Amino acid sequence: MSTTVAFRFPLGRYHATPWDRNVNEGAVEWPPSPWRILRTLVATWYTRWPELPAPVLDGLLDALGDPPAYRTPPAAPGHTRHYLPDLNHIRGETGQTDLTLDPYLWVPRDAELLVRWDADLAEEQREVLAKLVELVPYLGRAESVCEARLVDADPLVDATWWRPS
Repeated sequence: MSTTVAFRFPLGRYHATPWDRNVNEGAVEWPPSPWRILRTLVATWYTRWPELPAPVLDGLLDALGDPPAYRTPPAAPGHTRHYLPDLNHIRGETGQTDLTLDPYLWVPRDAELLVRWDADLAEEQREVLAKLVELVPYLGRAESVCEARLVDADPLVDATWWRPS
């Protein structure tokens, strides 16, 4: 049996700057890289469930170490522009603002991003993963509020799924 996690973005936006890119380039990492997802689990463990023994988390991360497959919902790029004051503006001079982009993907609020690993987890690992993903507050940047859950049934893999090469 595989292991599948479903992410939903109730605010309809996903914010994540790709590795080695600047936020002002306007790029969004989609789908979330395996590294980003596992890092989210580690951060959630550290901030929301520190009582979980580290070796248990390490075993879970090892089991999810191979790249997953994705079924992505429809998404569309967007951005907002913000003019932030620089140091000269703070000194009372007019103007002197810097343009900052806030790129994101619009994702339907009721749609789910499915991430599926070909990992058959032990019952204890499934329970740990289920609790961890329920505790995840966001995926990507903090503006990307999400709700996550462990999918009980093994989803049917068809042509709508893909795996990054």
